[in-house]
Amino acid sequence: MPTRDPHQPRPSTEAPGRTNWRRRCGDLLRPLFPGGRDDLARVLPLPIMLALLLYWASDEGGFRPALWYPGALVVVWLLVICSANPMFSLKRREWRTAALAFFALFALLSFLSIIWATVKGDAWDGANQTLLYFTIYALFSRWSSNVRIASLFVSLYAIGVAIVGFVTIESALHGGHPVSVLLGWRLAAPIGYQNGEAALFLIPLWPVLYLVSRKEVPPLARGLLAATASLLVQIAVLAQSRGSMYSFPVVFLIFVLLTSGRGRALVTALVVLAASAINLSALLGVYRAGDRGDAIAPAMTQARNGMIVVCACLFVLGTLAALLDRRVSLAERTARRLDRGALAAFALALVLVGTVGLISTNNPTHSVHNAWHNFTTGASGGSGSSHFTSLYGTNRYDFWRVAANEFRAHPLVGIGANNFAPEYLRARRSNEEPSDPHSIEMKVLVQTGVIGFVLFFGFLAGALVAVRRRGVDSFRRGLAASLVVGFAYWLVHGSVEWFWEIPAITAAAIAFLGLAAAVTVDTNREEAVERRLDRRLLAPALVLVALVVSVSYCAPWFSARYVDSASQSWRASPSEAYRMLNRARALDPLSEAPDVIAGTIAERRHDYTRMKIAFSRALTRNHSDWYAWLELGIAEYETGNRSAALAQLERAKSLNPREPITRLVLHSVRAHKVIGLASIDKAFLDRALLYALGKS
Repeated sequence: MPTRDPHQPRPSTEAPGRTNWRRRCGDLLRPLFPGGRDDLARVLPLPIMLALLLYWASDEGGFRPALWYPGALVVVWLLVICSANPMFSLKRREWRTAALAFFALFALLSFLSIIWATVKGDAWDGANQTLLYFTIYALFSRWSSNVRIASLFVSLYAIGVAIVGFVTIESALHGGHPVSVLLGWRLAAPIGYQNGEAALFLIPLWPVLYLVSRKEVPPLARGLLAATASLLVQIAVLAQSRGSMYSFPVVFLIFVLLTSGRGRALVTALVVLAASAINLSALLGVYRAGDRGDAIAPAMTQARNGMIVVCACLFVLGTLAALLDRRVSLAERTARRLDRGALAAFALALVLVGTVGLISTNNPTHSVHNAWHNFTTGASGGSGSSHFTSLYGTNRYDFWRVAANEFRAHPLVGIGANNFAPEYLRARRSNEEPSDPHSIEMKVLVQTGVIGFVLFFGFLAGALVAVRRRGVDSFRRGLAASLVVGFAYWLVHGSVEWFWEIPAITAAAIAFLGLAAAVTVDTNREEAVERRLDRRLLAPALVLVALVVSVSYCAPWFSARYVDSASQSWRASPSEAYRMLNRARALDPLSEAPDVIAGTIAERRHDYTRMKIAFSRALTRNHSDWYAWLELGIAEYETGNRSAALAQLERAKSLNPREPITRLVLHSVRAHKVIGLASIDKAFLDRALLYALGKS
């Protein structure tokens, strides 16, 4: 019986159509994944994270716990699954490990701060959010990647964010309600905060600009990314964030200094910005129209149309320029000279602009003095045709003053994660009620003390050093640097903002920082084999930790969902709302929110006995909640206990001395007058709307 030659290929048993389909798919994927299955394996976690980041970006930035807690669960279990794969590095003696160790200790300190925090429920949420960011850095920094996969991920993320922003604007115009995406005539959707909008679009800008400048990127992709970069910039301008206006030049200089091929990157960035500036008048016209009382829809339509025209032109011209760029080949020495010439011209232009600006200022000292006065007092410093030039002060100085005082009072371990709000209400000089000191540095310092500050910035130092590796080719080195610049934007702008509480912004920035470290590391098969035993030992430990973390996530998440449901449905079924709030209270033993909502529902239904019980229970969990003391005082007064009402209202006043509603209720109680509950509720609602419009 004849035998088959083992060296001859086995005859195919597949249908010809299926074989052709597989061949065509292979031909399409081969340019992106020339490493075959190894490259495809590297991609697996990234679509999940891409979808999660874009979901958060499209829905309030993932700000509400009911939005970010399920995403945090996805990340922690994705990390567990990936850690069992050889693509996940377990190498210990490197800077990524040091960065992770510092970040892990910072997260642990955040959990420990629940013990001494005044508002323990908020501290638990804050610690869980810190743990989310730790798992994101661990996943992105340890998962093996290469320059193609990293470029694809950041490109898709930038395109996705740009689409989210454009669709938000287009939906508002199409629905006939353009004002719905604006606050103070500035773009505030989808996140709901103007400065957050600017950061959302400007963080991915820098790696996109770098990719547009590189010959290695296909021409069509370079054209598409050039259009995307312009769209990101233009949507950010609609938000008119003064924080971005101050941060952008600083980060632009960092971009020019850090990226490889500086001359190409600089010229590319300037061309994209110059093209975007063509539509600047229309973009600023949205704010002008609203400020003058003109119709918003025509102004926003003009800005939208300008975006489309500029992006279409950049796509075509960028693609053609990329095709021409591929045909032109310069000697290495000539390319270096051109780079140096471009940088020298840019530096000279900066010096000239700075000199002209200084000369044109009549009295620089007086201008600086006025700016400082506006900053420290919140006083108005003039107005203009855009928010960029309306130099009214903010209350950040007052936020930082209170934060500095609290740090001096609790220098070692701080006041606890997410516990700034009650301390600020006691000592504030403004009418704002922030839950964050509006500065990443101040937040870390006041809430976790010197220990937390050292741990967090130890993490940053380790993460940045991990990106610097010798022997890495120019493209990888430049891509890693541009990802670091994206993170740098978050850090610079976040120094005067509360971005930590917005996962869509902070998670993306930390993912970029982790990806920057991963892209500079070569996959080492021998290391994966050597760590096989470590991986087997690590898997059950990680599963156990993930189960504990899941409980820490699920309890407040389900509690928040019950609270949200009860808040929305109590008019239709009060008894069911109370049952949901009891479940929420049992799930989250630290938060007073279920009892506060139960008490508020009881107040609306004039059930003062239940109202007293609910707010008393809330105060056992958070004795610094001025609102609970106020409502408990109202309940006592309505049930005839005037002396107890006065004592509780005085307590509410001591916790929030500048609160006008407390003073109004106290006046009514002292005068034996009826408390107008409907007018009080309306005052709370009006103030919330005013605060939203006044956010800077």
